[in-house]
Amino acid sequence: MLQTAPPDLSYVCPDVRFREIGCIPIIGMKCAAELMETPWVSRDVSALDELAALLTPQRIAARHGTRLVTLEHKERWRNLRAQQRLGDYLAGLDTTEFYLRQSDASFVDIAHRLPVSPRSREPAYFDNIWIGPPGTVQTFHQDNHNDHVTNHNYFIQLFGWKYVAVCHPRDTFALTDGATVRGHHCDASPTDPNVWQRVPSLRHAIVGPCDLLHIPPSYWHYVQSLSVSISVSRWWFDNHLAEIIYSVGQERWERPAIVVADTRTFLADLEEFGGASALKRVLLQLSPIARFAIITAFSEFYGKGVFDYV
Repeated sequence: MLQTAPPDLSYVCPDVRFREIGCIPIIGMKCAAELMETPWVSRDVSALDELAALLTPQRIAARHGTRLVTLEHKERWRNLRAQQRLGDYLAGLDTTEFYLRQSDASFVDIAHRLPVSPRSREPAYFDNIWIGPPGTVQTFHQDNHNDHVTNHNYFIQLFGWKYVAVCHPRDTFALTDGATVRGHHCDASPTDPNVWQRVPSLRHAIVGPCDLLHIPPSYWHYVQSLSVSISVSRWWFDNHLAEIIYSVGQERWERPAIVVADTRTFLADLEEFGGASALKRVLLQLSPIARFAIITAFSEFYGKGVFDYV
């Protein structure tokens, strides 16, 4: 499983004139804050060299081979899942039909090596690792956990090559026209010339080792593995409320030792979230148990009584 040259773009899209994602240079672990509203790719980021050397199939197998992982068939419509030891899975990565579905990357201990948000507030980070064979496809989707809880995504390619297409959420209706839509997923094809004609914001790129792609909140994105591939996604939220709701839902909320914020911060976060009505809509979509857990977490973070303002 050697790192080979990137495939020709026409391997996926016959018309190489299709619009490509813009490139920017990145030095170190933080980019300019004003670039956080647009998708961009940074090529061969030197700060990721050491991480790419650590996360090869061979090194992951040597350190974490006995770990039991959940796998999903690369043709997701089959809805087939399996469990296997990570070392056995990696040994057959060239021929398997399964990929390592979204998994918490904390077991590989890489958080301190990943790029960070340029925002003034330091968010909590949620790091996921993806491993799979050629042909693995994630159809167009948004990283939306509901209509108001959506995150930034630093997509970091570490081994192999992937094709990625992205489009602005304002083009949702154009992208999904005639497609099958399930929640925040749709089966529109980025190789369909008609899709490119009716979706003006659609862009694409091939990413390889040490490339960093920023996907802004709510952007649609399509991902296809062109070879054996290892990627990491670093998610973070601009808003404390969204961050807490996601943390509790993923059972990754850790109660702070002291109250972190105050009522003024809560009201500012609430306005940024979309207001009290938006928060109520989100909470009413949850089970009573989940709703209680989130309200408890809000009280632990902002202090008791914050819901008197909702």
